[in-house]
Amino acid sequence: MKNKIENIAVVSIEGCGKTIEITSNEVVTTPVKLRIEKTQECNIVQVGENIKYTIEIENECGDLDNLTFEDRLDPCTEFVENTFRVNREVRHPEVEGNTLTYNIGSLESCETLSINFEAKVTEACCACKNGPEPIKSAPPTIRHIEYNDMSVHGTGVPLATIYVEFPDGEIRTGAVNNGGNWNIGAPYRLTIGQIVKAWQVEQGKAPSEIITSVVGQ
Repeated sequence: MKNKIENIAVVSIEGCGKTIEITSNEVVTTPVKLRIEKTQECNIVQVGENIKYTIEIENECGDLDNLTFEDRLDPCTEFVENTFRVNREVRHPEVEGNTLTYNIGSLESCETLSINFEAKVTEACCACKNGPEPIKSAPPTIRHIEYNDMSVHGTGVPLATIYVEFPDGEIRTGAVNNGGNWNIGAPYRLTIGQIVKAWQVEQGKAPSEIITSVVGQ
């Protein structure tokens, strides 16, 4: 199970005859119960310049071992060697394509870890960003959530993947069955007024829009 958030860092790129944006990077850590925030130093850069990222990871539960960090970069950027730092010390992540993987190891309860690295905006940025927009997946539905429920269920496209974000930020995933239904267990009993979010990813398509449901409404 993974704790997963969409990259909140959005960078505008100039130099292609128009302004384009690099978005939708993802940060993933295992295991769960971590608060993650990703930001960038500048909001606007040029093709050929570097984007400087900072990721803050805070352990909000007990001591953790075998913690792994993974960041999938935008396809129009490339990782800059020797810029990866963990708490200001140079480290060397595994790089496969545009995916960075680093074994953090242990993280004590309430400890905060800072990761910094740079990604260069490549010349291919103009070509790939001027191409056709990826087709978005259809949004799922969430059935009415009652007080004290221990699961969230709804409908979607058969065999698609459903992502559900619970009120504390934990994200759980599940598959839509052949009948178009899905059911994902909650990490705790849900209470009135809490907000649950969900989105769907169909094979070969971009994530759908995020939908929300309020417990008891």
